Amino acid sequence: MGRRVYELRVRGPVPAELLAEIGAEDFGEEPPLTILRTEPTDQPGLHGMLQRLRSLGLDLLEVRTAGPEPSDTGSS
Repeated sequence: MGRRVYELRVRGPVPAELLAEIGAEDFGEEPPLTILRTEPTDQPGLHGMLQRLRSLGLDLLEVRTAGPEPSDTGSS
């Protein structure tokens, strides 16, 4: 089974200095949303990340599971 990557969709922009603090590996913007891509180590890691978003006052709209990054689909 491949890595489980999550997309966390939050309302509005996320300041760059918070991206590393949150643990986002990648992000994209679809105004008025910011989409954070991350790979927490386990369920408690995901819940910790969600709590951190809340403590920072970010408005979480959606959590999705996503496939691995395109660069991860190379030959094995």
